[in-house]
Amino acid sequence: MSQIFFTHDQILERPNSRYDAPDPFQIHYHFRPARPANLCITKDKHTGHFNISAGTLGPLTWWPYTMCLHINIKASPHTYGNLEVGGHCVVALPGRDIVDRTWFTSLPLLRGIDDYEVAGLTQNPSTLIDIPGVTECPVNFECLVEFKKDYYSHGIFFLKVLGASIDERVLTMKREEVVDWYPTYEVDDIANEFGGSVERLGVMGDLIACPSFPLANKSCWYGGFDGWIKELAEEKYITEETMNILLALIPQYLDILEKDPRSDKYKSLNRLFTQVPKEIIARNWAGIESLAAGWK
Repeated sequence: MSQIFFTHDQILERPNSRYDAPDPFQIHYHFRPARPANLCITKDKHTGHFNISAGTLGPLTWWPYTMCLHINIKASPHTYGNLEVGGHCVVALPGRDIVDRTWFTSLPLLRGIDDYEVAGLTQNPSTLIDIPGVTECPVNFECLVEFKKDYYSHGIFFLKVLGASIDERVLTMKREEVVDWYPTYEVDDIANEFGGSVERLGVMGDLIACPSFPLANKSCWYGGFDGWIKELAEEKYITEETMNILLALIPQYLDILEKDPRSDKYKSLNRLFTQVPKEIIARNWAGIESLAAGWK
């Protein structure tokens, strides 16, 4: 499979000069992965009106639960101006049933106009802050703005989740039903008849599970390599002797990695700790025993 390189400017070209495609967004689409869509509700401190803006977000940390919000400064000036460090906002996750109303919140309305009324949405009272969520959205996060920075065309905001409300119907739905409803993602753009672009949203499809123990830690990525080796021994995939050999070699490897990464011993240990996970993935437990035996 060959790879084709595009420069930064070529990625952004619409249409792309290297490929004559009838769809001017054809190449551009492949370099824009789907982004979780959201509605951000803020309060105008001067008029008291609530403003809704459609955008994208991404999780930052889980403890505490924080997320990063991206607001286009030019396209969403009211929301951008309302978001200040120390202030609050609601981040609502819309479902596929209100995609049209989600888009209506992005219309170039005048400041002070009731976005809820124009888009046909209903205010959902918040518990901890004085900004409402959206009743039609399955999930509404009540957030504290902790960081703000202008970054090229966008304002970047770090939000700390204070609490959240959820549509009780979701609690009894099967996961496959949930992901067919929400969350929605900004997926691509297509050209309209006027030379502009129409954004399209999507939802997740099939749920594909990643490998689990023994091909990963029991606790997934939080267990560490040494914990993984211990768990394999506890469940009799490898012997206790092999576990002890590998655990004894780990600090040696990490020490020599810092002190002499060009030495022959480092190279040998690096090969060992490259091959061990490969053998685990292949479920070749005898191969791991053989590798460890060479370091007795």
